[in-house]
Amino acid sequence: MAHDSDDVATANDGRVPIRARYEPTTAEPALKAWSDNRIAEPGPFRPRFMVYSGLGPPAMTAERLAVLQEVGAESFLLAADLPSQLGFDPDHELSHAQVGRAGVSCATLDDFATICSRLDLSAADSVGMLQNSLGHVALGMVHSVLSDRDARHVKLVMQNDPLKEFTARGTEIHSPAQALRIAADCVAFAIDEDMPGAALTVCSNHYDVAGAGPLLAVAFAFGNAIAYMDELVARGYEPADVAGKLMFFLNERSDLFVEASVFRTARILWSEILRDRYGIPVAEQPVAKLMGYAHGLESADEPLVNVPRVTLSVLGSMLGGVDYLCATGYDEALRIPSADAAALAVRTMQVVAYEHGTLTTIDPLAGSAKLRDVDEHVMRKVRLELDRLTEAGGPLEAIENGYIAGRIDENRGARQEQLRSGERLMVGHGVFDAKARAEWFAGKSSGEIDFAEVERDAVERITEHKRRRDTALVDRALKAVETAAAGTENLVQPSIEALRAGATSAEIVGATREGFDR
Repeated sequence: MAHDSDDVATANDGRVPIRARYEPTTAEPALKAWSDNRIAEPGPFRPRFMVYSGLGPPAMTAERLAVLQEVGAESFLLAADLPSQLGFDPDHELSHAQVGRAGVSCATLDDFATICSRLDLSAADSVGMLQNSLGHVALGMVHSVLSDRDARHVKLVMQNDPLKEFTARGTEIHSPAQALRIAADCVAFAIDEDMPGAALTVCSNHYDVAGAGPLLAVAFAFGNAIAYMDELVARGYEPADVAGKLMFFLNERSDLFVEASVFRTARILWSEILRDRYGIPVAEQPVAKLMGYAHGLESADEPLVNVPRVTLSVLGSMLGGVDYLCATGYDEALRIPSADAAALAVRTMQVVAYEHGTLTTIDPLAGSAKLRDVDEHVMRKVRLELDRLTEAGGPLEAIENGYIAGRIDENRGARQEQLRSGERLMVGHGVFDAKARAEWFAGKSSGEIDFAEVERDAVERITEHKRRRDTALVDRALKAVETAAAGTENLVQPSIEALRAGATSAEIVGATREGFDR
């Protein structure tokens, strides 16, 4: 049922009429275009409930995803373990003690098919993977599984944002120019194949977590988005088609109202970039898709107290109009989240979205004098940082000349200093300490995993996989990847052929590197 701007709801104890939207929402063209798009949908105007999950072997992650889908998760972003993200198979010596530890071990197409095997794809909104340096391999896995299961309607939520890896996380394995090529190949492939959703999620979250703070992080993310856009437009793709395959992963972890403002103002600022740099009128722009991760200040002490912290972060993201949202588990500061904590995180998003009228109205904080002031500050700061980034040579040069790393270093530690000085308070740490009652706030989380067994299992599976495949077929497919990397052919399709022939992620990465080095 489409909503009319005059529609009202009275689903509260006082039967107070609440409108679907109020006039101040229309003040900014970008926000009006967004709210027009949303009001055509049935309310409440909520984000898709996303889970970012992956642990142990593929079968263990498959079971976890099935549980989370059962309680209402709709979007599934796979966390690959560190060896998988760096292009090492589990039997590589540098993978030792890291297999399945901070994500799922995923080295082959069979692994990814197992990970998705218990998902009801007919009920899933989207599926994706975080493997920034291996975007062509990860997208190849997702495309293959969705095709094999006749689920091409499921949207992509690929991260595939390698440029931020150089300065925010340090897991990039190619040069900046090669990383840009791979990311652009993924977007181009998704456009050519008409795959729905986001082939590339441009991430400010990791810059923020690295110490940049949320506003500098948004500026760096927009800078990277411009680099991806420029590369694809130079290849001949329409700017609106490219923008339609991007999503932004934003983050703010310290203030409910600043968090809402970051999401609202990102729509305005990105719309300005699409209008001024790429000549797309606001009315013709694809509505920006925004992803959020509700977390901040979680502590290993008194872990149950993380539940209200995460709840408020969920609220801030939703008030800002986030489209895809995942929430951290209350025990994530202790371990890979337990199943019950992950399920409670989904329930937390559902309660905020469906109870207490939070999302009866689109952009409910519009018109707030406080938010207007915060919005103006956020936009002024992001524009200033974008100008500085341009003066530093743009995203690629700013990676190589150290400008971005330097700016992150300047801001790193701000939160700790605020807590140390007493400018900010953290309950249970310096105020309202209750160490004698710590067990009251501990929760019942458990979930320790035998990682040595996970590694033994992964090595046995990869050994058997290599023994059973047609080596000559694999070699020919890898040669095709190498040839594509040496030229200008899109890397995704030959990567798919290599995966189907039985090549591992590490072998495809090796062939890609060989081609780049020719």
